[in-house]
Amino acid sequence: MNQAGVMNQGRSMSPARLPGDKREISFFVSGIKHYENSYYSNSPSSFAALSLTGSACDLRCAHCDGILLRSMRDASSAERFIACVDKASDAGRSGLLISGGADRDGAVPILPRINEIAYAKEKGLKIVIHTGLIDRKTAFALKSARVDRVMFDVIASPDAIRDVYGISRTPDDYFQSMSYCTEAGLEVAPHIVVGLNYGRVDGEYEAIDMVRRAGAKILVLVILVPRHGTRMENTAPPKLSDVAEVFKYASDTLKNTSLALGCARPVSYAGELEKLAIDLGFKAIAYPHDEAIQYAEKQGLKTTFKEECCCLLSV
Repeated sequence: MNQAGVMNQGRSMSPARLPGDKREISFFVSGIKHYENSYYSNSPSSFAALSLTGSACDLRCAHCDGILLRSMRDASSAERFIACVDKASDAGRSGLLISGGADRDGAVPILPRINEIAYAKEKGLKIVIHTGLIDRKTAFALKSARVDRVMFDVIASPDAIRDVYGISRTPDDYFQSMSYCTEAGLEVAPHIVVGLNYGRVDGEYEAIDMVRRAGAKILVLVILVPRHGTRMENTAPPKLSDVAEVFKYASDTLKNTSLALGCARPVSYAGELEKLAIDLGFKAIAYPHDEAIQYAEKQGLKTTFKEECCCLLSV
């Protein structure tokens, strides 16, 4: 394994920048997923993913069907959660990604484990939590627990909410979730899944407008990647040209928001999309391909590798 990346974590990997060029981009490569190339090798002990519900999920959304939960550690009881936290701390991990299956209202059950989440912060771990839809009480509880980032998908298409998630909620419920987080003083990093509605761009522009109205400082954009074993397994991902238009709209609209290209994107056009994100001024890319790193360096950007979730980018 190439160890150069580990030794260079947090340091510039690019040549001297052009005079007056202050642009920077961070490449996030947490140990939740193995990453290794000629530029960097991450450590499997940098971050851990926990599920508050184990493999259980009431929704079984069309694009996931609970499959993502299978790769997470079962933290569905107080005892299991504490054991996971202690193991992560003893192993020298820097943080935890906490999520879980959603209930029929589209929310992950956070409050039953709020004391354990606070315990994880006491152990010195960074906490990134995927909540699903969130109410005011939960938002203020997470603030008291001192979590570092709250994230959830923002959906502005009533059809996608109904046909993909299968819940009786509205786009305004997603806007309200962001508002509760802002009211509580939480750092929120909303996600938008481009092509969520069976590969079609449907509501993404409106979702970006919702992020602007909510005043979110970070937006993570990901692309639908149809998974085997789900109701979408035979669905084509959105066209690169359609995704590019959404990205351009986000860049033009969200002047005071840091943009990140998250983990999920089709392999078929990932490299091209990463270069576009660089051109549009994105501040972060998760698990970049070699050609994107080379491209950033050729643009004279300062590049940094960080072994944590991309929603933890600086704002």
